[in-house]
Amino acid sequence: MASFSLIYSSITYYALSKAPSQPFIAWGVFSPSETLSNYFSGVGMNVTTHKILTWHFEVTNQMGSIQYVGVVYRLGNSTSNNPNATAPASATPQIGNTSRFIPNGQTAAINFTWSINSENQAGGLVVLNMTINGQQVFSPIGSVKGLKFRFFFELWTYDLAANSFLYGYEGPGSRIGNWLQIWFNAA
Repeated sequence: MASFSLIYSSITYYALSKAPSQPFIAWGVFSPSETLSNYFSGVGMNVTTHKILTWHFEVTNQMGSIQYVGVVYRLGNSTSNNPNATAPASATPQIGNTSRFIPNGQTAAINFTWSINSENQAGGLVVLNMTINGQQVFSPIGSVKGLKFRFFFELWTYDLAANSFLYGYEGPGSRIGNWLQIWFNAA
């Protein structure tokens, strides 16, 4: 009877115990129709001059405390180096950023509205003049006519000890880089 009681108690304890969790920040970028179709594939979408695109990021904080989150925007082309789990795409110039405080257990929506104002030719490359979230942006990078551009979106979090934003978020034992990319053609 004692062994039955011990087994029953153990099963009850494990059944009712909260599973261990790992802190994380999750995010995605969505169109107004709440879809991601063709955004991340190499296919991309065709974007005509003066067409206004409105996307939004949904950033979920499950870190156990309020987080000050930044999203860095970069414009690259097919030869740009990707960010990775440990380093941002620092060789690709930053063209904008935004930041928000996100309470633990909450999801924040961060708008990203953009358009191509004009395409210019420079040294055999197409260079874009854009508006992003109401700000005029001149592309620091070009692409050969007919080849794709891509946005890199990097998640950064504010680190109190460093007194600055750092790429990714603090995971168990190290920082975890988190980024998205969206391909498009200037049509």
